[in-house]
Amino acid sequence: MKWIYPDISAEDVLDYSRLFRLPLLHTRVLLNRNIRSLPALEQYFNKKDATLYDPFLIQDMDKAVEMLIRGCKEKKKILIYGDYDVDGVTSTSILYLFLRTLNENVYYYIPEREKEGYGVSTEGIDHAIEQGIDLIITCDCGITANAEIGYAVRNGIAVIITDHHEQGESLPDAAAILDPKRREDSYPFRELCGAGVVFKLLQAICLSLYGSAEKAVPFLDLVAIGTAADIVPLVDENRCMVRAGLERIRRQNCRPGILELFNVCKMSAEEISVVNIVFGLAPRLNAVGRMGNASRAITLLTTEDRKIARDFSIILHEENAERQRVERSVTREAVAQVREKYGEKLPKALVLAGEWHPGVIGIVSSKIKDCFNRPVFLIALSEGAGKGSGRSITGFDLHAALTACSTHLSAYGGHQMAAGLTVNEEDIPKFEAEFQAYAQANISDEMLEPVIEVDAGITLPEINSRLMDFLHDMEPFGPGNMRPKFSLHGVSVRNAALLKDKHLKFTIRDNNLNLNCIGWNMLTKYEMIMDSSQQVDLVFVPTINVWNDVKRIQLVIKDIRPHIA
Repeated sequence: MKWIYPDISAEDVLDYSRLFRLPLLHTRVLLNRNIRSLPALEQYFNKKDATLYDPFLIQDMDKAVEMLIRGCKEKKKILIYGDYDVDGVTSTSILYLFLRTLNENVYYYIPEREKEGYGVSTEGIDHAIEQGIDLIITCDCGITANAEIGYAVRNGIAVIITDHHEQGESLPDAAAILDPKRREDSYPFRELCGAGVVFKLLQAICLSLYGSAEKAVPFLDLVAIGTAADIVPLVDENRCMVRAGLERIRRQNCRPGILELFNVCKMSAEEISVVNIVFGLAPRLNAVGRMGNASRAITLLTTEDRKIARDFSIILHEENAERQRVERSVTREAVAQVREKYGEKLPKALVLAGEWHPGVIGIVSSKIKDCFNRPVFLIALSEGAGKGSGRSITGFDLHAALTACSTHLSAYGGHQMAAGLTVNEEDIPKFEAEFQAYAQANISDEMLEPVIEVDAGITLPEINSRLMDFLHDMEPFGPGNMRPKFSLHGVSVRNAALLKDKHLKFTIRDNNLNLNCIGWNMLTKYEMIMDSSQQVDLVFVPTINVWNDVKRIQLVIKDIRPHIA
């Protein structure tokens, strides 16, 4: 990998270190995050909820609140229409739990991934018609469902959209559309996820009914999980909500289903982090939607019965194990297809298709992207149609690329870094040719070079308890506020060993200082560190490892290269 350091002058670091009254290393890390004033510093480390914006700044919020309050007072039949991923099921759960306190005629509907695909479906609208629904509220979907929303409206069902995806050329004919990414919306923060948008709706309803948003606060545990799992930037309002939500979970002031899910993951709720959510809770909440019906995840998140929560957490855990098995199989086939289809000369973007389980193509697409450092679309084929999921690299807008290739697609949607599509199997070669032509014109060779961003070079004595306390105060980490990475140069490795034939474990030493290091899935670097006379350079993140109730600093290695004096 190419190691990239921020271009920040030593003079700036010194000046701001004096202003912030912090060590030079800590100051450099903050400057890397564009924190360049005392108010910005105070806001960054502020642990209160008070920095949330007025929810009525979101366009159409007043319309949505008025409709919902009136609908609940009149006991209208309300259907919450959610997506099947973690963001969708958490936002659906939030809205369902809250609205049921105002109106018992509130229900939810989650489409089945294989039968209906992403977003609002005709089948879902037919279900609403059959149930006599008066009002549909979408969660994490709907902004591009013009035809389906029109179908609902023509059948006498009012629709409120809550979403956070990019809009299409025109907006659906909904009574209210809450989406900070609407082109004409002037809300101060555009990067909310679906659960974040729903939380703003709850705040607005509470302000209208009670004069305070306090009754929305207990739902921040679900907001934190939805936000972390959706990989949106953990800055500004997202950072504030996630931090408050994680604190509620640490105090076990959260849903029984969340605590039981931690139990099956063999994790402690007291030590919850964004990493725990992304790699522990989220895959299990996602698994039931990928492999079957996501409604089971909502049952888990909305029940107050600890036994029901325990039973459903086990179901999610078992479904995730099956998802992992299918995922491994599809990954092997996708990698083999890359080798067979493209050989050694890879194009700047990859399009792969096969008779794969549609529930895992998003995860596998991400793995293939990481493996080959190229934008990737994986398309699952069934009966002449394909459902695709794509992941991108930094600097390449996947949604813009799909817009440019849309003549060959039945439907598409998503973000700059992740997107989905539906396409007729016979149109895949045309889509691939146009997609790759767009990538060729918009991806430079430099963008395809794997890089790792390093906050600063460091010395071994600087890796101490004061640094670890500072990093703890910087949490939660995630996109836009990634855990700082540091580099060490010219270190000697001791006691190199392999764990499970693929992970590296070793110690580095400087005078009387020793630190343990772990490198996950770094078998290819083993030969480099076997020779204790060979000095190396490291990029790593410092973490706290707990073993037998003893806490020690441990470096999680991200890259290793031979040291050149």
